[in-house]
Amino acid sequence: MADRLDAERIIEYFKGKSILITGATGFLGKILVEKILRVQPDVKKIYLLVRAIDEASAKQRVQSELNLKRFEYS
Repeated sequence: MADRLDAERIIEYFKGKSILITGATGFLGKILVEKILRVQPDVKKIYLLVRAIDEASAKQRVQSELNLKRFEYS
């Protein structure tokens, strides 16, 4: 019961807020982004800090991650 209340409080806390995630293409970052998108649809924005040689390769890294099946929701 306490876990459910904690989860509801967390969901309510992030409603309408923006989130900055560093290391979004790393192992834990991928899991965190997927979890936020799945359980928290009311987040205002998610900013992903991605390290790459140039802007084009950073965008390509993010796009290739978002094209994976784990980000397909109906």
